[in-house]
Amino acid sequence: MVADLVTRRRGRALGAVVACAVVCTALAACGRGGDADAAASDAGAQMAGVVREPPLDVGAVTLPDVAAGGAPFALKAERGGLLLLYFGYTNCPDVCPTTLSDVKRIRRDLGADAARIGVAMATVDPARDTAGVLTSYLGHFFDDAHALRTDDLAQLAQATGALGLTVTTRPTSDPGFYTVDHTATLYAVDPDGRVVVEWPFGTSAQAIESDVRRLLEQEAR
Repeated sequence: MVADLVTRRRGRALGAVVACAVVCTALAACGRGGDADAAASDAGAQMAGVVREPPLDVGAVTLPDVAAGGAPFALKAERGGLLLLYFGYTNCPDVCPTTLSDVKRIRRDLGADAARIGVAMATVDPARDTAGVLTSYLGHFFDDAHALRTDDLAQLAQATGALGLTVTTRPTSDPGFYTVDHTATLYAVDPDGRVVVEWPFGTSAQAIESDVRRLLEQEAR
């Protein structure tokens, strides 16, 4: 049953991204025109992930970082770097740990440039993902990740809404257990809070790493 849920999530995520890619391409074709649009189109064509035009802007969104005592954390990168942002939950059987493992591998392979990559995961299941549970879970992958969690469902909805994320809680045959379907996308956010690339679940770690290297080169200019 878990495998079926994961398969359905993968199918929906990949299908949504295909549709998004088509829409984003159409929007780029109908944009401002001229050299600026041509440059943006070329930049997007080089990326394995989805590049929106215009990009999503989440710079004004904040969530409590329970790894830092609950201090507000703005969804943006440090200057000269990138923030890899993910929304998931610790009871996720496959998709979330696979994504975090890929990010861990990417940072390892970046060598010295790994210091320019911030990582943040926001839980979509705060009822089970207490501050201790979430920080411990992320600690298996990183020693410096931002663990974002809020009991304020309106605040969480504002954050997921800014990214166009969908979250659905589903009961199982076990009355004491439920699953959470969520948009399985990894986001690259720049220092201004713009989502510069989106990678749906199923994008290979190698492809994401290639995109990240290009983005870091652009940030260094």
